[in-house]
Amino acid sequence: MVAARRAWLLTAAGYNLAALVASGSETFRVLPAPCDGCFSEPLEVDYFGAAVGSEPPRASWSSLEDGGRAAFEEAARLGKVLIIENASSGTALAGWTCEQLAKEFPDGRMRREYDWVANPDDRNLQTMGTQKWIEAQVAGEEAKNRVKQDSKAPPFAPFYWGVREHRGGQVGSKKVIKRIQQLIASSVPKFMDQGNSASMFDNAEFWLGANGTGARAHMDSHCISTLSVVLSGERRWRVGPVPRMPKGAGRSKDGDVFFDDGVAYTLGWKPMFEFTVRAGEAVLFPPGWIHETLNIDETCTVALTTQFDLPRPVRYWRNYYGRLRRIGDLGPCWKEMRSYGSLGALKQELPADVSSLRAHAEQLFENRIGNFSEQERDFYDVDADGSVGKNEFVDTFVAWAATERAINNEKATRKLKPDMSLGAPGTHSQEL
Repeated sequence: MVAARRAWLLTAAGYNLAALVASGSETFRVLPAPCDGCFSEPLEVDYFGAAVGSEPPRASWSSLEDGGRAAFEEAARLGKVLIIENASSGTALAGWTCEQLAKEFPDGRMRREYDWVANPDDRNLQTMGTQKWIEAQVAGEEAKNRVKQDSKAPPFAPFYWGVREHRGGQVGSKKVIKRIQQLIASSVPKFMDQGNSASMFDNAEFWLGANGTGARAHMDSHCISTLSVVLSGERRWRVGPVPRMPKGAGRSKDGDVFFDDGVAYTLGWKPMFEFTVRAGEAVLFPPGWIHETLNIDETCTVALTTQFDLPRPVRYWRNYYGRLRRIGDLGPCWKEMRSYGSLGALKQELPADVSSLRAHAEQLFENRIGNFSEQERDFYDVDADGSVGKNEFVDTFVAWAATERAINNEKATRKLKPDMSLGAPGTHSQEL
């Protein structure tokens, strides 16, 4: 059993973000569960609210300012994909260009991506003050193969200023780090919890480059949601959900990464959304989404991509638990996911038969006396009414336990067999 609050309300003008916080339920088509009693998963095109190949729902600055924080946080909890207009309005980094970064941080150090032969250790060899990089169009390693596999793959390699690596002292001096930390702290959008300042700095990456540069389709191992803001220029995005992992698809071994460079293309990846993000706009997406970017402005494009802690995407974890717990790219998140389902008792041995398991869940609920952490409540509050009832707790706990058992029964392998389709064969409808 899975759940999600009403996600999007279509209007004549487009998507109404206020529907995110409306009460009520939504009927989604549901993919077949991989085992008896396991979590089912919503059909992706229903849950994420658009047809394949379209752009995600958009929210304007005014809609986020007028009660928009609650709507934004609900979107993040559910793992929604969203384009946010005027997201950088009023922030310290709004409008920053490649030239301005080079002028303000001449001693900043970055690297060109896909430079494995010349720079196998990913050292930050490029100083920002040397401005030739602003117009550079250099094909990275394997570029011809990637474009052959997918004609829309970016032909040239972008530059990456990994501020998130600041503790290693390889991205700039202490003065540089202090200054960029201050700028990021003053660039947390108004619709976000300002407590996200620290996590946005610790996860910050600046993606920079001329027309035709971009990041190839890949999956990151982040366990929290991503916000990517275009400060200047223009980027085309192609993104798609974590692929389906039906019974028999296997599960990754601990520490394995599956969706490394080029893998999505070789598997025939077709993105769910294809869209353009312009200067001042941002895109929100959840952990595990395969994504690709292409700088399409005539001049150099600057994007700040980062992750944030508040709120954590727990409802998304629950709604797509089976696939997220099988793909090794998200291995760093597995302990956290299991902690919500187990209420922190990761090593507990659970009864094998359903009746005993339900009795165990009932006792767990009674012992809690309604005391759940915010994340545990998000995981077990299936009807999203702000509280956890006994029946929804017991039903969800039993489904979680069945899903964990099925995952552990899958063969651990490096040769996963994900289902890359987004269609609706074999689905049925269920109110979530």
